[in-house]
Amino acid sequence: MNKEKFAIYLAELEKWNKSINLVQGKTIPDILNRHIIDSLQLKKHINYKEDNIVDIGSGAGFPGMILAIDGAKKVRLVEPVTKKVVFLKHIKNLYHVNVTVHNERWEELRVKNATIITSRAYAVLNKLLEAMYFVSRETESPTGLFLKGQKIHEEIKHAKENWNFESEIFKSETSETGCIIKIWSLKKNDG
Repeated sequence: MNKEKFAIYLAELEKWNKSINLVQGKTIPDILNRHIIDSLQLKKHINYKEDNIVDIGSGAGFPGMILAIDGAKKVRLVEPVTKKVVFLKHIKNLYHVNVTVHNERWEELRVKNATIITSRAYAVLNKLLEAMYFVSRETESPTGLFLKGQKIHEEIKHAKENWNFESEIFKSETSETGCIIKIWSLKKNDG
């Protein structure tokens, strides 16, 4: 990973975080590992040139903005909190990345063709699958890539009450208790 590529982002995040609380203050000393490298774990599951990425609940830009800065070509960030959207647009302008920032909830989004749906620290899996289904409803085989914590098996069990899907869990490279869950073949559970 090229740390210099993210130097501007890191400096802006620290500066803005003092006034609008983008990330927990206690994570600032380990920001590179905790936020940037954590987000970049998803890149091995993404085709940067082809995939149409929709990041749900982008917050400070994890993982969507980080993937865009790293080279993903088609990224949409969905964030309903206006002050976070202002930050995301500021970063977009500094980096000149091909990112569309939506200041709305995913339920209001008109996007229907996402091939990759990402999220980090936004909601439980069941809610993420609702969002995935909604923003990829015209895509033949979308994939969800969600950074999750130690309750993932409980979340899967609950989600299976409403959804049928295939999944694979990958251990996090940055957290002892974290993981990435990859979801595909998502369908609503009819019974």
